[in-house]
Amino acid sequence: MARLLIPKAREIQQRFASRVKEEDDFTLPPQLVCGLDVSYVGETAIGVAVLLRYKDMKKIDQAVVSCRVVIPYIPTYLSFREYPPLSLAFSSLKRAPDVCFVDAHGRSHPRRFGAACHFGVLRNVPTIGIAKRILCGKTQSSSQLSSSIIHKGEVVGAEITTKTRTNPIFVSVGHRITLETAINLTRHCITNYRLPEPTRQAHQLATEYRRELKSKDVEVGS
Repeated sequence: MARLLIPKAREIQQRFASRVKEEDDFTLPPQLVCGLDVSYVGETAIGVAVLLRYKDMKKIDQAVVSCRVVIPYIPTYLSFREYPPLSLAFSSLKRAPDVCFVDAHGRSHPRRFGAACHFGVLRNVPTIGIAKRILCGKTQSSSQLSSSIIHKGEVVGAEITTKTRTNPIFVSVGHRITLETAINLTRHCITNYRLPEPTRQAHQLATEYRRELKSKDVEVGS
């Protein structure tokens, strides 16, 4: 497994964070949206992409890829580990989405460059970060169903409640989108579950494939 040089990785994050566009650089409403997630079996990464029709959340395509994990898990540097399988899965879709939902943080990151930003900037696609836990900052209530995430005096994302009696989710800008639009699109993609359908279905598919590999005890990505 390759060694991640932290000073270099930090410098890359700080440099590329300036390239993130926090503006709506695509046609609204989108026609196609994509959910992206990564799961692991040992030293194999499983990248998943699920393509959905925005208006009714109907799945029209999916892709599952696997590759060797070459970067160890290091908190706040997860994007270096997850970008390769995310990018491979994205490239395997038959059609390009208008917006991607990544199961990761975007701007709500100590250096404003989480995996959703990393993916969005390198692939140059509108991207939203959807996370299940807060990574940095504190929430400041702005409404009954939404709270801003404040870090070092800056709004870096939003905590939103999607269902009663469930934990909130954390939405942030990945690339080429405003936070307001990211929140609105996320809410549109909520159906009967806590998570928006793009990342929920991507996570479900990644989990199923991971279980299948584990049950077969198959070594992949070599």
